[in-house]
Amino acid sequence: MRNLEIRYRTYFVVLSVPRPLRAKVGKAKLLKSLQTDDYRVARARLHGALADLQRRIDPARVMDTAGKREAAALAWRGTLARLDGGDVTGAYVTGPDGKPITDARQLRSELAIIIDEHAQDIEAGHGADAAELFSGIAYGTATPLLLHVDDWLKEGGIKGPLNGRTTDQYRADVGRFATWAATIGVSTIEGVTEAVAGRYVTAELVGKQVHPGTGNRRISACSAYWRWIRKRAGVKANPWAGQSLAKANGRHGDGDKKRPFANNEVSALLAGKADAELADAMRIAALSGMRLEEIYRLTTADCADGWFRLRVAKTSAGVRRVPVHAALTAIVARRCKDKAADAFLFSEAGAPKDNRERSAAVSKRFGRYRQSVHVHDRGDGVRHSRVDFHSWRRWFITQARNAGIDRAVVAAVVGHETGNITDDVYARVSDDARIACVASVRLP
Repeated sequence: MRNLEIRYRTYFVVLSVPRPLRAKVGKAKLLKSLQTDDYRVARARLHGALADLQRRIDPARVMDTAGKREAAALAWRGTLARLDGGDVTGAYVTGPDGKPITDARQLRSELAIIIDEHAQDIEAGHGADAAELFSGIAYGTATPLLLHVDDWLKEGGIKGPLNGRTTDQYRADVGRFATWAATIGVSTIEGVTEAVAGRYVTAELVGKQVHPGTGNRRISACSAYWRWIRKRAGVKANPWAGQSLAKANGRHGDGDKKRPFANNEVSALLAGKADAELADAMRIAALSGMRLEEIYRLTTADCADGWFRLRVAKTSAGVRRVPVHAALTAIVARRCKDKAADAFLFSEAGAPKDNRERSAAVSKRFGRYRQSVHVHDRGDGVRHSRVDFHSWRRWFITQARNAGIDRAVVAAVVGHETGNITDDVYARVSDDARIACVASVRLP
């Protein structure tokens, strides 16, 4: 039974991934069904299946070797950079007299000889391309494609640090491109030209019929990375400029455009068997217009005296005060009872970690609950439902506008900019107007 397992009365071949390669493969072990419940048939198919699994590990083994060469080259690069600045720390070479060389220029010349010897050894074992890449990285003429990703994501964008989910998404999107680029022999920033970027878009996005929304997100992530590189690392061009995909044709309706809940959907969601946390979150969202993460960032101190005070929001307009709807008073009082001032209103989610959203788990749970009560809207060829938790916010806005509330007042309550300098800069919406806006919204 070595390398065999029985699952669901079917034999599977199992291959353990070497520990150093697990991060690259993404799994600790690989499985493949042998599509039989007969031991003798399973034994006959075992070796061929093992070979297939081994071929899935081999690229990671090659990547691991290449990664070690890259790390060594980057170490040489750092040493040479210090020597160029006159710092001889960490560079030790003895001269013909057996004494250490202390002159930075002479040290650099001696180290260049050693680097070239390493490159010759790499060429003998791995080929001319690998040797050229090693030398390029060591001498600073070639930059590993993902070298600056951590620094880029740490700094964030024009709006500041990214949240955890966006960071993970950007890293995955740029990493997906880097994996594809390696298959055509491109592993450096300098090697990514407009032609390479265009080839990726054509082969991996258009050719594989990736939805335009997903494709443009991946292109945008790569473009954002290159904009940062241009600003911080001196790369002169952004090969992703102008590479975006055409948006889906909207001439035949809204397609996959997100929408508010209909009133009958609101009734179904509120009447269903939701747990207490989800039931409270839905009602607060419906009667305040707040985003889910805004709700989950509220502390008990932020909910005093009949107002929700939003101190951290997606945009500057999102930092605001929202009246507590009369129908929410009991929920807020119950959730604030016997809690410290800095305790979260929704304490079930725990403390935020690594700048990640507190509401991620309840958002997923709401999606499953929504479908369980048959509130779903996804047409043929559409990736996602047109309704989600954010549809509570859309519903609130729709109800307030239908009740005759002025657009600028609704924008002030939900934290939108109107795009009108008179309303956004000079107008000040009164507390009475905000209270009237919230009170105009009633659950069906």
